[in-house]
Amino acid sequence: MKAPGKTRIAVEGRSRSPVVSRELWSGLVRFNRTQAGPLRYSRIVLSARNAKGKLLGGLILQSYWRESYIELLWLSARARGTGIGSGLIEEAERRARTRGSRLIHLNTFSFQAPGFYEKQGYRRFGAMSGSPKGHSRHFYVKRLRRAG
Repeated sequence: MKAPGKTRIAVEGRSRSPVVSRELWSGLVRFNRTQAGPLRYSRIVLSARNAKGKLLGGLILQSYWRESYIELLWLSARARGTGIGSGLIEEAERRARTRGSRLIHLNTFSFQAPGFYEKQGYRRFGAMSGSPKGHSRHFYVKRLRRAG
C-alpha cells in the first residue's frame, strides 16, 4: 500500500509481528506518559475453579492511570447463574478500588451479558449495531467508591 512520500505501509510477517507489536506499544506508552504521567499499568487474571481444580471461568482486569478495564469475563455453561460471575466482578472492583481506580469499564455484545452487567450496577454509555450482523456491542462504565 502506498503512503505519502516515500513511506511504505506493509503487513508484518508472522515472525516480525511480535517484535513490531512491542515497538508500537512502547512508542504509544512513551507518548502517553509525556501527556498524562505514569500509566501504573497492571494486568490481573482471576480464575474460578471447582474443588478438583477445573476452570469454571475467569476475568482479566487491566488497570492504568486511575481507571480499570474488564478485558474479558468468561464462565463455562455450568457456572452461569451460580453467582460466580458476580463474585469475579466484585473481586475485580475491589482490586481496582484498592489500586486507586475511580472507574471501571467494559464492553459486551448483545448475545453475551448486557443484562448481567446492568444488574452489577454498570451504566451503558454507548452502543454500535450491526457488528456482528444482527447484533450490537454495548459499552458500560461504573464509578467506583474509594476503598476503605
